[in-house]
Amino acid sequence: MNYTEFRENIKEEICMDRGVMIAAHRGTSGANIIQNTIGAYENALLHGADILEMDVIQTVDGDFFIFHNGQEPGLVGTDQDIRTMTTEQVRNLRFFNGMQERVMEPVNSFDDVLEHFKGRNCLINVDRSWFYWRDVIRAINRHGMKDQIILKSHAAEEELEILAEEGPDIMYLPILRDPAVLDRVRRYKVNLYGAEVIFETEDHVFCSGEFIEGMHRDQKKLWVNAITLDDTTKLTAGHDDNSAILQDMDQAWGWLVDKGYDIIQTDWPLLLKTYINGR
Repeated sequence: MNYTEFRENIKEEICMDRGVMIAAHRGTSGANIIQNTIGAYENALLHGADILEMDVIQTVDGDFFIFHNGQEPGLVGTDQDIRTMTTEQVRNLRFFNGMQERVMEPVNSFDDVLEHFKGRNCLINVDRSWFYWRDVIRAINRHGMKDQIILKSHAAEEELEILAEEGPDIMYLPILRDPAVLDRVRRYKVNLYGAEVIFETEDHVFCSGEFIEGMHRDQKKLWVNAITLDDTTKLTAGHDDNSAILQDMDQAWGWLVDKGYDIIQTDWPLLLKTYINGR
């Protein structure tokens, strides 16, 4: 069996298992397991995740690491934007863990993470990397992992041009607040896997049966974010992780499943998997 056939089999197994794929937001972290690290991704797989979501930054020297910029003060104890650092500076950084204790865990390189999970029973969403897509896609191709990767972006013309040129076979999800953006994406020769949809209210077109069924007729996946980022941001009209855990799972995760969304991103993959399997 070649690598592409292996990846297709994995995707079929995931869909046959539950009909819903679970994406782990920055892996699964806590205590001495730190977000956006190999440890967090291994933990996510143990918690039942199908997709590992990770963020990519580039140093001023052109090397790639896994980190969500803006999180520097809490995670590595500096106010400096990690994207303005040299490779040596990033390699010398050490994390604070969930108890705010400094530990020896370094910021993981993109190459190390890709190679570690190559051929594993999971898909990988390389998120927040569109600033550097030409080099990121070349790295993905260098590792021979185009069939295991999902790329996301806000579907700017420049991003789509680079994707069509460098990685037309890589699965792609535009991040949508407006369905009209899909028309722009379809003008490019890219592998449109589906779309990540964001909506603040239940009357949004992304919640309509017509839109969801139309995407499914076109054999496209719909990704929604159950993650709770803060007290005010709504990515799925309030049907999120916090409301599931603290109020009613049926009204939160169950609402998303019943609507027919195909991929749910969460910070609590085991709880979500257990809930879905128990339905």
